[in-house]
Amino acid sequence: MRIDMHCHVVGNGIDIKNIDTDVYFNRENTPHWFTRILYAAIEHDMVKGGVDTNGDNAVSSDEYFKFMLKTLRESKEIDSVVLLAMDAPFDPDTHKRMDKIITLYVSNRFLYKKVQDLNAELTKQGVNKRFYFGASVNPNRNDWKEELDYIINETDAVLMKWIPSIQHIHIEGGHDAYYDTLAKAGLPLLCHIGPEYSFPEGVRNIERSAKDAKNDLDRFGLLIKPISCGVTVIAAHCASPVFPLIDKDETLKFYDFMKAMNTGGKVKIWADTSALSLSTRIPFLREIVENFPPKWLLNGSDFPIPIDAAAHLPFVTHKMKPSDYVEIMQIKNPLDKDIRIKAAHGFKNDVIFGNTQKVLRLNS
Repeated sequence: MRIDMHCHVVGNGIDIKNIDTDVYFNRENTPHWFTRILYAAIEHDMVKGGVDTNGDNAVSSDEYFKFMLKTLRESKEIDSVVLLAMDAPFDPDTHKRMDKIITLYVSNRFLYKKVQDLNAELTKQGVNKRFYFGASVNPNRNDWKEELDYIINETDAVLMKWIPSIQHIHIEGGHDAYYDTLAKAGLPLLCHIGPEYSFPEGVRNIERSAKDAKNDLDRFGLLIKPISCGVTVIAAHCASPVFPLIDKDETLKFYDFMKAMNTGGKVKIWADTSALSLSTRIPFLREIVENFPPKWLLNGSDFPIPIDAAAHLPFVTHKMKPSDYVEIMQIKNPLDKDIRIKAAHGFKNDVIFGNTQKVLRLNS
């Protein structure tokens, strides 16, 4: 089964009271130039790609789900997609939801219902493909035990998703009982690692860590804690930088970290290939392809993060041939385009696809 295990959900809901019926997106909380540009680029790409069906130059969650249904149904490369929830930030000390700094909030109950609806529609259309539910539970919540119990026992969630800097999660911060619950349930933790520019809180985390690296909530060394508790961890983006020259490149240090963790014949930490098609990550693709064993990699796109096919020029970027480039530029389906870009750079997609079924909590 060919799974894209890293796809985000977007929408334009403006009332946080409706979080169980819509995606909440606070576009006013965008104080950094990059987040403004990124959100504009994402929206432009989706509108250009036909997501905006009512012509208001915005993308609602309903429009997005319809687009994803069409995209998966028509994909030639992908059989299944994991759609990711995004829990809110909760204060580590007071355990209260931090409403003033929420940018994106996709609740578990809302998304799980949508995933069920999407799969019912695929069945109705006679399409042998499906969506999977990726949950998100912040361990800082007072009710994390109840929420995690709901996820494990009342849904068919295939993974747990965190972005520590966005959700104010201190990975080493006394979450042993949470990790034990994940480990016993066989629910892997997909954790963002490396610089996070997609959300204002990520930018603030980068600014704090520039003064003191110990303030960085997204550094890969912290993953020792959940791994030691028996949790299978998936590190997003191979811990690669976003911007050359600006971000510190610790990709190979992360590879050494993986080697140290993955001893004794068991893979305890995986890395996914999400957002590696982003144009700014092109300079890092060679060292990832040449150093990271395919047997430790999982496939993800990070859609709707832009998939910048035009930037992967032949003779300039790693292993891209003119014939590959011409074919890729003609592909309309974004998930297919992402897969073909990575294949042209040398990623062993067949091996990587096979890994995904070993890691996700696939009950059906």
